[in-house]
Amino acid sequence: MKMLFRYMLALAVGVVSICGVSADAPTAEISFARQVVDLGVLSHSDDKQVVAVEYTNTGDVPLVVLEVRTTCSCTTVKYERKKLLPKQSAYLTIEMDPSKAPVGNFYRVLQVVSTAQTKVNNITLRAVIQ
Repeated sequence: MKMLFRYMLALAVGVVSICGVSADAPTAEISFARQVVDLGVLSHSDDKQVVAVEYTNTGDVPLVVLEVRTTCSCTTVKYERKKLLPKQSAYLTIEMDPSKAPVGNFYRVLQVVSTAQTKVNNITLRAVIQ
């Protein structure tokens, strides 16, 4: 019985390795026009800062941005939740409210979760808040 179990396990591992994802399998890939957004020097009394960051599907299959995670309530991101075909581009619209940001060096990482092979990609938002 143990021998049969070992044989079946070895067979299953072999099938998975043969049928698994190969390096040539088509995947979605995400590429950003810029990964660092520098807002410069801002005052707490400044208006909300709005920046659009272009991203492109550089892969072979459709790409979907599933979520964009922010680390503070002063930053929000808007984007379309739709399939982006290969070579197509879209925008993340980042809005930062200086009145809600802490004084000093402002540095936040936005996590872009997508169906790309890398799953999570980062965009850095920075400023100096006075």
